[in-house]
Amino acid sequence: MTTAREVFEDLAAEHLERPGAGRRMMFGRDCLTVGGRNVAFFHDDRLALQLPPETADALLTAGDADVPYMGKKPMRSWVAVGLPDGPAGVERWRALVAEAVGAAEKP
Repeated sequence: MTTAREVFEDLAAEHLERPGAGRRMMFGRDCLTVGGRNVAFFHDDRLALQLPPETADALLTAGDADVPYMGKKPMRSWVAVGLPDGPAGVERWRALVAEAVGAAEKP
């Protein structure tokens, strides 16, 4: 059985193969970056991402995500998504990371 942390680490390794991709600490969390901008991090067995507002709103409305908190403060413009079971869950996280990266790369 693959854990959410293991899936995150696999996706992070894939992410680091992209030009301009990196990893750094943000609020004590291991964060994926692109062009110096934070795009995703692992938080309480969930993937937290900075997504376009329409995607974030759709995930929140459907109940597929919630807003992550750092301490007592909500992280505006970020959502946290659990890992669905099976290969479809891994592909979902992969697609969300790709969308977050694409949004961060836009001027």
